[in-house]
Amino acid sequence: MKNRFDVIVVGAGPAGCAAARAFALSGQTVALLESDPAGQSKQRFAGEWLHPQGVEALEQLGFEQIVESIGRPRGRGFVVYPGHGESPVKLDYVDGQIGLAFHHGELVDEMRRIVAETRGVSFFAGVRVKSADDQGVTLENGRRFEAARIVGADGRASVVRRSLRGASAHKAISAMTGILLEGVKAPYPDYGHVFLGQPSFLLGYEIAPSTVRICVDVPLKYKAEMKDPAWLIEAIRDTLPPVWRQPAEEQIRKGQLSWQANHFLARADYGNGRRILIGDAAGHTHPLTATGITNGLVDAIELSAMADFRAFVKSRRRACRVPELLSRALYDCFSKEDAFSQSLRRAVVSLWRNNERERARTMGLLMGNGQSFFTFAGPFLRALWGAWKGRTSGRADAADLASAVSWIRLPLAYALAGLVKSRN
Repeated sequence: MKNRFDVIVVGAGPAGCAAARAFALSGQTVALLESDPAGQSKQRFAGEWLHPQGVEALEQLGFEQIVESIGRPRGRGFVVYPGHGESPVKLDYVDGQIGLAFHHGELVDEMRRIVAETRGVSFFAGVRVKSADDQGVTLENGRRFEAARIVGADGRASVVRRSLRGASAHKAISAMTGILLEGVKAPYPDYGHVFLGQPSFLLGYEIAPSTVRICVDVPLKYKAEMKDPAWLIEAIRDTLPPVWRQPAEEQIRKGQLSWQANHFLARADYGNGRRILIGDAAGHTHPLTATGITNGLVDAIELSAMADFRAFVKSRRRACRVPELLSRALYDCFSKEDAFSQSLRRAVVSLWRNNERERARTMGLLMGNGQSFFTFAGPFLRALWGAWKGRTSGRADAADLASAVSWIRLPLAYALAGLVKSRN
């Protein structure tokens, strides 16, 4: 049985399947290794939204039948509900571009089927990688695979990443539960919905005709309360639209929930050129801005196309830095409860509501259209100034000043990090 390949890809999620197919289409032999046995992909609660750049990546790799599937919801952008009786704000993708929504397990199953039929790919399901080095990987059953390149596409708990750096210092952000509703529709078809409220925010979108996924973000300080159905029902009752409220409460009472932990790991480390990290193995942030799968697909395409590993790293760091910063800033803006952050939340929504250019700029950044730090800094500083002027109290106190300083520190830290990395 063959144990030597040009490339080994660890993990057959979207990023791993994309990498395996990209390398195989370039004429290389690929071993695609997946720990889950066949048929278990639908059990996972994970990313279910693709930005237009991710849709283009699927088409470029020959997964167009997934994109063209009849009845699969399209993504035209997002609708933000500020709460307090205010009307929602619609954020459309620029230039009429279209994203895609789906059940994560269905996307993975379809990609695996296509990849398994791709010439040059040997797909091994139900095998677990124990260790990795620059020459290959060793499975838990003792079998050894060797290759010139080992691609770690094995997610946040990546074995390949651990083989390079040891345990990663993931920063815990929050917990999130997924609630699946059958027989209901979204208020705005083909849009993702963001509902701002307390104790945090909710996401909602159609993943199939008349099938909606609701994602409830729960701050870690409510770790003891979050598993109590009564507490969770009360937490979402005033935030959800009426059409979703009753079916969501029924699912919670039945215990029909999927939980995941959200962590932050900056996309700064892509490996050493022999062991390479892509997708969530390279870095990840909160799923609010839905950049995870899109990043993984584009990682795969660029890695297979670039002979120079350093050029790949430079390209991906530059492309991901601003969307990563935007994701972190929006999450903090939507979830923090101090008075100044609430004022900033109102200022951001007001900026979107009253300025078409800023709506387009925000969506363009999510799509990876802005790679310069300054494309983020200008609107961010305007929102901060609006938040300062919009404080409920006209007098600045120590808490407001401390919160404002913490907000200013975030983009500065990213700017300095990018400057340092660009010189390395």
